[in-house]
Amino acid sequence: MDILVDFIVKNYVLLIMLIGMIGLTTSDVFLDNKRLMRLRITLIMLFALALFDHLEVFLSDLPASETVVWFRTLFSTLCYSLRPIIVMMLVFITYSRAHWLITIPATLNIIAAFSAFFTDIVYRIKPDNVFSRGPLGFTPHFVSILYIVGLFFVAFRVFAKRSFDEGFIVLFLSVAASIAAIFTVLDKPIDVNLTYGAEILLYYLYVYSQLTKRDALTRLFNRQSFYSDIEKRQSSVSGIISIDMNELKWLNDNIGHDAGDKALKTVSECFMKCAGPGDRIYRVGGDEFIAICRNDTPEELEKIVADMRKTVDDTGYSCAFGLSTGRSVDDMIKEADERMYADKEKLKAEAEATGNVLHMRD
Repeated sequence: MDILVDFIVKNYVLLIMLIGMIGLTTSDVFLDNKRLMRLRITLIMLFALALFDHLEVFLSDLPASETVVWFRTLFSTLCYSLRPIIVMMLVFITYSRAHWLITIPATLNIIAAFSAFFTDIVYRIKPDNVFSRGPLGFTPHFVSILYIVGLFFVAFRVFAKRSFDEGFIVLFLSVAASIAAIFTVLDKPIDVNLTYGAEILLYYLYVYSQLTKRDALTRLFNRQSFYSDIEKRQSSVSGIISIDMNELKWLNDNIGHDAGDKALKTVSECFMKCAGPGDRIYRVGGDEFIAICRNDTPEELEKIVADMRKTVDDTGYSCAFGLSTGRSVDDMIKEADERMYADKEKLKAEAEATGNVLHMRD
Protein backbone atom coordinates (compact mmCIF):
# COMPACT_ATOMS: atom_id res chain seq x y z
CA MET A 1 0.00 0.00 0.00
CA ASP A 2 2.84 2.38 0.84
CA ILE A 3 4.42 1.90 -2.58
CA LEU A 4 1.12 2.81 -4.27
CA VAL A 5 0.69 5.95 -2.18
CA ASP A 6 4.29 6.91 -2.84
CA PHE A 7 3.76 6.39 -6.59
CA ILE A 8 0.67 8.63 -6.58
CA VAL A 9 2.39 11.35 -4.52
CA LYS A 10 5.50 11.47 -6.71
CA ASN A 11 3.57 11.35 -9.99
CA TYR A 12 0.40 13.20 -9.01
CA VAL A 13 0.64 15.97 -11.63
CA LEU A 14 1.50 13.49 -14.38
CA LEU A 15 -1.34 11.16 -13.38
CA ILE A 16 -3.89 14.00 -13.35
CA MET A 17 -2.65 15.04 -16.78
CA LEU A 18 -2.81 11.51 -18.23
CA ILE A 19 -6.21 10.61 -16.77
CA GLY A 20 -7.67 13.93 -17.90
CA MET A 21 -6.33 13.53 -21.42
CA ILE A 22 -7.58 9.95 -21.73
CA GLY A 23 -11.01 11.22 -20.70
CA LEU A 24 -10.86 14.06 -23.25
CA THR A 25 -9.79 11.81 -26.11
CA THR A 26 -12.53 9.31 -25.30
CA SER A 27 -15.22 11.92 -26.01
CA ASP A 28 -13.34 13.72 -28.81
CA VAL A 29 -15.36 14.08 -32.03
CA PHE A 30 -12.92 16.28 -33.96
CA LEU A 31 -9.64 14.36 -34.29
CA ASP A 32 -9.37 11.55 -36.81
CA ASN A 33 -9.36 8.00 -35.44
CA LYS A 34 -5.75 7.30 -36.41
CA ARG A 35 -4.39 10.30 -34.53
CA LEU A 36 -6.62 9.60 -31.53
CA MET A 37 -5.41 6.00 -31.37
CA ARG A 38 -1.76 7.09 -31.47
CA LEU A 39 -2.44 9.65 -28.77
CA ARG A 40 -4.11 7.14 -26.46
CA ILE A 41 -1.37 4.55 -26.97
CA THR A 42 1.26 7.16 -26.11
CA LEU A 43 -0.62 8.18 -22.95
CA ILE A 44 -0.87 4.55 -21.81
CA MET A 45 2.83 4.00 -22.49
CA LEU A 46 3.69 7.15 -20.53
CA PHE A 47 1.68 5.87 -17.57
CA ALA A 48 3.46 2.51 -17.82
CA LEU A 49 6.85 4.23 -17.98
CA ALA A 50 6.11 6.22 -14.82
CA LEU A 51 5.01 3.02 -13.05
CA PHE A 52 8.04 1.00 -14.16
CA ASP A 53 10.37 3.84 -13.17
CA HIS A 54 8.85 3.90 -9.72
CA LEU A 55 9.07 0.13 -9.29
CA GLU A 56 12.70 0.08 -10.45
CA VAL A 57 13.63 2.74 -7.89
CA PHE A 58 11.70 0.88 -5.20
CA LEU A 59 13.55 -2.37 -5.95
CA SER A 60 16.92 -0.60 -5.97
CA ASP A 61 16.51 0.09 -2.26
CA LEU A 62 15.70 -3.51 -1.33
CA PRO A 63 18.28 -6.04 -0.09
CA ALA A 64 19.86 -8.02 -2.92
CA SER A 65 18.27 -11.31 -3.92
CA GLU A 66 17.85 -13.24 -7.14
CA THR A 67 14.17 -12.25 -7.37
CA VAL A 68 14.83 -8.58 -6.68
CA VAL A 69 17.62 -8.45 -9.28
CA TRP A 70 15.47 -10.19 -11.91
CA PHE A 71 12.48 -7.89 -11.47
CA ARG A 72 14.68 -4.80 -11.30
CA THR A 73 16.29 -5.88 -14.56
CA LEU A 74 12.83 -6.33 -16.08
CA PHE A 75 11.57 -2.90 -15.06
CA SER A 76 14.82 -1.22 -16.11
CA THR A 77 14.59 -2.94 -19.49
CA LEU A 78 11.00 -1.80 -19.95
CA CYS A 79 12.01 1.78 -19.10
CA TYR A 80 14.95 1.63 -21.52
CA SER A 81 12.54 0.39 -24.21
CA LEU A 82 9.65 2.78 -23.63
CA ARG A 83 11.44 6.15 -23.52
CA PRO A 84 12.56 6.15 -27.18
CA ILE A 85 9.19 4.71 -28.25
CA ILE A 86 7.35 7.62 -26.62
CA VAL A 87 9.53 10.14 -28.49
CA MET A 88 8.93 8.13 -31.67
CA MET A 89 5.17 8.37 -31.06
CA LEU A 90 5.52 12.16 -30.84
CA VAL A 91 6.84 12.03 -34.39
CA PHE A 92 3.88 9.89 -35.50
CA ILE A 93 1.41 12.22 -33.77
CA THR A 94 2.85 15.43 -35.23
CA TYR A 95 3.44 13.94 -38.69
CA SER A 96 0.68 11.55 -39.71
CA ARG A 97 2.52 10.47 -42.89
CA ALA A 98 5.60 9.19 -41.04
CA HIS A 99 6.75 5.88 -42.55
CA TRP A 100 6.75 2.69 -40.50
CA LEU A 101 10.50 2.31 -41.17
CA ILE A 102 11.16 4.87 -38.44
CA THR A 103 10.21 2.16 -35.95
CA ILE A 104 13.44 0.27 -36.75
CA PRO A 105 15.71 2.19 -34.29
CA ALA A 106 13.18 1.69 -31.48
CA THR A 107 12.91 -2.02 -32.29
CA LEU A 108 16.70 -2.45 -32.26
CA ASN A 109 16.81 -0.58 -28.94
CA ILE A 110 14.26 -2.99 -27.44
CA ILE A 111 16.40 -5.95 -28.51
CA ALA A 112 19.49 -4.31 -27.03
CA ALA A 113 17.68 -3.50 -23.77
CA PHE A 114 16.44 -7.07 -23.25
CA SER A 115 19.98 -8.34 -23.74
CA ALA A 116 20.52 -7.21 -20.13
CA PHE A 117 19.14 -10.62 -19.07
CA PHE A 118 22.05 -12.33 -20.84
CA THR A 119 24.93 -9.84 -21.23
CA ASP A 120 26.17 -6.58 -19.75
CA ILE A 121 26.74 -4.87 -23.14
CA VAL A 122 24.00 -2.29 -22.41
CA TYR A 123 23.70 -2.50 -18.64
CA ARG A 124 23.52 -5.02 -15.88
CA ILE A 125 22.03 -5.32 -12.40
CA LYS A 126 24.75 -7.09 -10.48
CA PRO A 127 23.98 -9.84 -7.93
CA ASP A 128 24.50 -7.25 -5.17
CA ASN A 129 21.66 -5.17 -6.74
CA VAL A 130 24.00 -2.46 -8.07
CA PHE A 131 23.38 -0.93 -11.49
CA SER A 132 26.32 -1.08 -13.95
CA ARG A 133 26.22 0.64 -17.36
CA GLY A 134 27.82 -1.23 -20.28
CA PRO A 135 29.58 0.05 -23.42
CA LEU A 136 26.18 0.51 -25.16
CA GLY A 137 24.56 1.96 -22.08
CA PHE A 138 23.61 5.20 -23.80
CA THR A 139 21.82 3.47 -26.68
CA PRO A 140 18.30 4.46 -25.45
CA HIS A 141 19.43 8.09 -25.15
CA PHE A 142 20.97 7.98 -28.62
CA VAL A 143 17.79 6.53 -30.15
CA SER A 144 15.67 9.14 -28.33
CA ILE A 145 17.89 11.90 -29.72
CA LEU A 146 17.51 10.36 -33.18
CA TYR A 147 13.74 10.72 -32.91
CA ILE A 148 14.11 14.26 -31.55
CA VAL A 149 16.05 15.06 -34.73
CA GLY A 150 13.02 13.65 -36.54
CA LEU A 151 10.82 16.11 -34.65
CA PHE A 152 13.07 18.96 -35.81
CA PHE A 153 12.68 17.64 -39.37
CA VAL A 154 8.89 17.72 -38.99
CA ALA A 155 9.06 21.29 -37.68
CA PHE A 156 11.16 22.53 -40.60
CA ARG A 157 8.94 20.66 -43.06
CA VAL A 158 5.91 22.44 -41.64
CA PHE A 159 7.74 25.80 -41.77
CA ALA A 160 8.55 25.12 -45.43
CA LYS A 161 4.81 24.96 -46.10
CA ARG A 162 4.49 28.37 -44.38
CA SER A 163 2.33 26.92 -41.64
CA PHE A 164 4.11 28.99 -39.03
CA ASP A 165 1.79 28.31 -36.08
CA GLU A 166 2.16 24.54 -36.36
CA GLY A 167 5.85 24.86 -37.19
CA PHE A 168 6.44 26.84 -34.01
CA ILE A 169 4.62 24.37 -31.76
CA VAL A 170 6.48 21.35 -33.21
CA LEU A 171 9.79 23.21 -32.94
CA PHE A 172 8.99 24.05 -29.32
CA LEU A 173 8.27 20.37 -28.60
CA SER A 174 11.59 19.45 -30.25
CA VAL A 175 13.56 21.88 -28.11
CA ALA A 176 11.80 20.79 -24.91
CA ALA A 177 12.47 17.12 -25.69
CA SER A 178 16.11 17.93 -26.48
CA ILE A 179 16.63 19.65 -23.13
CA ALA A 180 14.99 16.73 -21.31
CA ALA A 181 17.27 14.27 -23.17
CA ILE A 182 20.39 16.29 -22.30
CA PHE A 183 19.45 16.45 -18.61
CA THR A 184 18.81 12.70 -18.63
CA VAL A 185 22.24 11.95 -20.10
CA LEU A 186 23.82 14.24 -17.49
CA ASP A 187 21.85 12.48 -14.70
CA LYS A 188 20.21 15.73 -13.68
CA PRO A 189 17.06 15.50 -11.51
CA ILE A 190 14.43 16.37 -14.12
CA ASP A 191 11.08 14.63 -14.48
CA VAL A 192 11.33 13.45 -18.09
CA ASN A 193 7.99 11.64 -17.91
CA LEU A 194 6.22 14.83 -16.86
CA THR A 195 7.98 16.68 -19.67
CA TYR A 196 6.67 14.21 -22.25
CA GLY A 197 3.19 14.41 -20.72
CA ALA A 198 3.22 18.21 -20.91
CA GLU A 199 4.35 18.06 -24.55
CA ILE A 200 1.52 15.70 -25.52
CA LEU A 201 -1.03 17.87 -23.70
CA LEU A 202 0.32 21.03 -25.33
CA TYR A 203 0.16 19.56 -28.82
CA TYR A 204 -3.35 18.19 -28.23
CA LEU A 205 -4.55 21.62 -27.10
CA TYR A 206 -2.91 23.18 -30.15
CA VAL A 207 -4.56 20.74 -32.58
CA TYR A 208 -7.92 21.14 -30.85
CA SER A 209 -7.71 24.93 -30.99
CA GLN A 210 -6.92 24.70 -34.72
CA LEU A 211 -9.94 22.48 -35.34
CA THR A 212 -12.25 25.08 -33.79
CA LYS A 213 -11.05 27.46 -36.52
CA ARG A 214 -12.12 25.13 -39.32
CA ASP A 215 -15.34 24.22 -41.06
CA ALA A 216 -16.49 20.77 -39.92
CA LEU A 217 -17.46 19.53 -43.38
CA THR A 218 -14.69 20.79 -45.68
CA ARG A 219 -11.85 21.32 -43.16
CA LEU A 220 -11.26 24.74 -44.68
CA PHE A 221 -10.95 27.66 -42.29
CA ASN A 222 -14.32 28.99 -41.12
CA ARG A 223 -15.94 32.43 -41.20
CA GLN A 224 -14.67 33.42 -37.75
CA SER A 225 -11.10 32.61 -38.82
CA PHE A 226 -11.56 34.76 -41.91
CA TYR A 227 -12.49 37.85 -39.91
CA SER A 228 -9.64 37.23 -37.47
CA ASP A 229 -7.04 36.68 -40.18
CA ILE A 230 -8.12 39.73 -42.18
CA GLU A 231 -7.30 41.86 -39.15
CA LYS A 232 -3.92 40.22 -38.52
CA ARG A 233 -2.66 39.74 -42.07
CA GLN A 234 -3.64 42.95 -43.85
CA SER A 235 -0.09 44.11 -44.53
CA SER A 236 0.85 40.91 -46.39
CA VAL A 237 -2.36 40.30 -48.36
CA SER A 238 -1.57 40.46 -52.08
CA GLY A 239 -4.87 39.28 -53.44
CA ILE A 240 -8.39 38.09 -52.64
CA ILE A 241 -10.18 35.31 -54.51
CA SER A 242 -13.96 35.14 -54.12
CA ILE A 243 -15.47 31.76 -55.03
CA ASP A 244 -19.06 30.59 -55.29
CA MET A 245 -20.16 27.08 -56.14
CA ASN A 246 -22.73 26.88 -58.93
CA GLU A 247 -26.04 25.05 -58.52
CA LEU A 248 -25.45 23.64 -55.03
CA LYS A 249 -29.18 24.06 -54.36
CA TRP A 250 -29.96 21.98 -57.47
CA LEU A 251 -27.70 19.18 -56.18
CA ASN A 252 -29.31 19.26 -52.72
CA ASP A 253 -32.88 19.36 -54.07
CA ASN A 254 -32.55 16.84 -56.89
CA ILE A 255 -29.88 14.36 -55.79
CA GLY A 256 -29.79 14.89 -52.03
CA HIS A 257 -27.82 16.69 -49.36
CA ASP A 258 -25.24 13.91 -49.28
CA ALA A 259 -24.46 14.74 -52.91
CA GLY A 260 -24.24 18.42 -51.99
CA ASP A 261 -21.85 17.66 -49.13
CA LYS A 262 -19.72 15.50 -51.39
CA ALA A 263 -19.56 18.32 -53.94
CA LEU A 264 -18.51 20.86 -51.31
CA LYS A 265 -15.74 18.58 -50.04
CA THR A 266 -14.56 17.83 -53.55
CA VAL A 267 -14.24 21.45 -54.66
CA SER A 268 -12.63 22.36 -51.32
CA GLU A 269 -9.92 19.79 -51.96
CA CYS A 270 -9.40 21.37 -55.39
CA PHE A 271 -8.93 24.80 -53.83
CA MET A 272 -6.41 23.53 -51.28
CA LYS A 273 -4.51 21.60 -53.94
CA CYS A 274 -4.04 24.72 -56.08
CA ALA A 275 -3.48 27.38 -53.41
CA GLY A 276 -0.04 28.80 -52.75
CA PRO A 277 2.01 27.85 -49.65
CA GLY A 278 1.05 30.94 -47.65
CA ASP A 279 -2.55 31.21 -48.86
CA ARG A 280 -5.57 30.44 -46.72
CA ILE A 281 -9.00 29.36 -47.94
CA TYR A 282 -12.22 29.86 -45.97
CA ARG A 283 -15.75 28.59 -46.25
CA VAL A 284 -17.74 31.71 -45.33
CA GLY A 285 -21.21 30.48 -46.30
CA GLY A 286 -23.10 27.46 -47.60
CA ASP A 287 -21.58 27.59 -51.09
CA GLU A 288 -19.36 30.65 -50.63
CA PHE A 289 -15.58 30.55 -50.27
CA ILE A 290 -12.85 33.15 -50.12
CA ALA A 291 -9.07 32.86 -50.37
CA ILE A 292 -6.60 35.25 -48.77
CA CYS A 293 -3.40 35.19 -50.81
CA ARG A 294 -0.18 36.47 -49.29
CA ASN A 295 2.98 37.69 -50.99
CA ASP A 296 1.93 36.35 -54.41
CA THR A 297 2.57 38.28 -57.62
CA PRO A 298 -0.39 39.15 -59.91
CA GLU A 299 0.84 36.52 -62.38
CA GLU A 300 0.97 33.87 -59.65
CA LEU A 301 -2.55 34.81 -58.54
CA GLU A 302 -3.90 34.52 -62.08
CA LYS A 303 -2.32 31.06 -62.34
CA ILE A 304 -3.82 29.98 -59.00
CA VAL A 305 -7.31 30.95 -60.20
CA ALA A 306 -6.79 29.23 -63.55
CA ASP A 307 -5.56 26.06 -61.82
CA MET A 308 -8.52 26.10 -59.42
CA ARG A 309 -11.00 26.54 -62.27
CA LYS A 310 -9.52 23.70 -64.32
CA THR A 311 -9.20 21.34 -61.34
CA VAL A 312 -12.82 21.95 -60.33
CA ASP A 313 -14.06 21.57 -63.94
CA ASP A 314 -12.25 18.23 -64.18
CA THR A 315 -14.38 16.91 -61.30
CA GLY A 316 -17.63 17.67 -63.13
CA TYR A 317 -18.59 20.49 -60.76
CA SER A 318 -18.59 24.22 -61.47
CA CYS A 319 -17.52 27.31 -59.53
CA ALA A 320 -17.43 31.02 -60.30
CA PHE A 321 -14.25 32.93 -59.45
CA GLY A 322 -13.41 36.57 -58.86
CA LEU A 323 -9.88 37.87 -58.29
CA SER A 324 -8.78 41.28 -57.01
CA THR A 325 -5.22 42.49 -56.37
CA GLY A 326 -3.21 45.53 -55.41
CA ARG A 327 -5.76 47.48 -53.33
CA SER A 328 -6.84 47.77 -49.70
CA VAL A 329 -8.25 44.56 -48.27
CA ASP A 330 -11.80 45.92 -48.02
CA ASP A 331 -11.69 47.13 -51.61
CA MET A 332 -10.23 43.81 -52.81
CA ILE A 333 -13.01 41.85 -51.08
CA LYS A 334 -15.67 44.06 -52.68
CA GLU A 335 -14.10 43.90 -56.14
CA ALA A 336 -13.49 40.14 -55.94
CA ASP A 337 -17.18 39.60 -55.09
CA GLU A 338 -18.29 41.76 -58.01
CA ARG A 339 -16.03 39.87 -60.42
CA MET A 340 -17.19 36.53 -59.06
CA TYR A 341 -20.87 37.42 -59.64
CA ALA A 342 -20.00 38.62 -63.14
CA ASP A 343 -18.24 35.30 -63.78
CA LYS A 344 -21.28 33.42 -62.49
CA GLU A 345 -23.60 35.25 -64.89
CA LYS A 346 -21.19 34.61 -67.75
CA LEU A 347 -21.05 30.87 -67.00
CA LYS A 348 -24.85 30.65 -66.82
CA ALA A 349 -25.22 32.54 -70.11
CA GLU A 350 -22.68 30.30 -71.84
CA ALA A 351 -24.44 27.19 -70.54
CA GLU A 352 -27.84 28.42 -71.77
CA ALA A 353 -26.43 29.43 -75.17
CA THR A 354 -24.82 26.05 -75.78
CA GLY A 355 -27.57 23.95 -74.21
CA ASN A 356 -25.13 22.62 -71.60
CA VAL A 357 -25.43 22.42 -67.83
CA LEU A 358 -23.07 23.73 -65.17
CA HIS A 359 -23.01 20.48 -63.18
CA MET A 360 -23.07 16.83 -64.01
CA ARG A 361 -26.61 15.59 -63.60
CA ASP A 362 -25.97 12.00 -62.50
